[in-house]
Amino acid sequence: MSSANKKNSTKKVYVITYKELFFTIFIFIVILFALYPKDLLKQQIISEKANYDLSMLYLRNLLKHNPEDESLMLILASQSLKAGNKDLALRLLGLLLHSEDKKIRQQATVLSFDLEKERYFYMKDKERKQDQLLKLKKLFNMIYFAKMYDPKDVKKWYQNALFVGASYPAYQFLKEVLAQEPDNITLIKDAFYLSSQYGDKTEAYKYVKYLQEHDKGNLEKWVIEEYYLDMRYRKYAQAEKLLLAHRGEGTKIEAILGDFYLYRKKYHKASKIYLSLYQSTDDFKQKKYYFKKALESLIASKNTTKVTQLIEKHQALFLNDPDMIQFMLKTYLANGKVGNAAVLSKKILRFKYKK
Repeated sequence: MSSANKKNSTKKVYVITYKELFFTIFIFIVILFALYPKDLLKQQIISEKANYDLSMLYLRNLLKHNPEDESLMLILASQSLKAGNKDLALRLLGLLLHSEDKKIRQQATVLSFDLEKERYFYMKDKERKQDQLLKLKKLFNMIYFAKMYDPKDVKKWYQNALFVGASYPAYQFLKEVLAQEPDNITLIKDAFYLSSQYGDKTEAYKYVKYLQEHDKGNLEKWVIEEYYLDMRYRKYAQAEKLLLAHRGEGTKIEAILGDFYLYRKKYHKASKIYLSLYQSTDDFKQKKYYFKKALESLIASKNTTKVTQLIEKHQALFLNDPDMIQFMLKTYLANGKVGNAAVLSKKILRFKYKK
């Protein structure tokens, strides 16, 4: 064997043991503590996004040297939550919620909300989940009313408000989010409904007008929503003008215009619209509905002549419908038209006999 081969064969492969590895890490941490300013080290740990286990090892050793440092405990609780170590996070936060430092207590409350929300999603029992949601709402209210949240996280807290069912705080957060995203259609839709719910009239009209202009595919929907706003605030002339301006957008608006005239006791206008809708559809159920509405409008106007004329003109379509037969006969009798009721009864008998 050559001397070179002999030399290579005597080389040893050195494998580091776990004991030696941890000793090396420990020495590294001691040197790190000695050379690295503590506040700067905290910032490095907070900014760590991947290796949470290593961050937690640093933090545990830092705490051994600074056992009373609540800011370190808070960082460890946060990193534990991110690493999925909920038990450790829970124990630490339980201590920090009783801190004498108001800022620490508040930050611990915010982290507790995140922890309890995560626990909520792992619960299977419905009753436990309901209790947990109530707990979350209580924590949320503490955070909201004491303004414990970071103003940079308003979008997150808007979502949290919706999650716990706190609609008024949700609306307040949403207004702040919209200041950052003024053209977000989804958020503007939410803002419209929340502003309507809380009677913020000026904002509600602003949002619905924006949606009519920028959500063209749903124009009819937003016109109807504006109509309901007008009716809520008794802006009747404005409501009528709005519906008339958008009559061509769809049958829903036309039907609502009929309802509006009926509500405003403009019975002949209402009847005319319902009759037009009756004539424009081929669906029997809709025909029946609009014909009844047209008749009811004329009945309310006490114009018995027009009521009789309308039944006589269109009764043939309904001779096979028991509900409409009964309705037409009752209408005749209620208006003192006994003869007309008798004639209609004979027609019904003849129609059935033919079948």
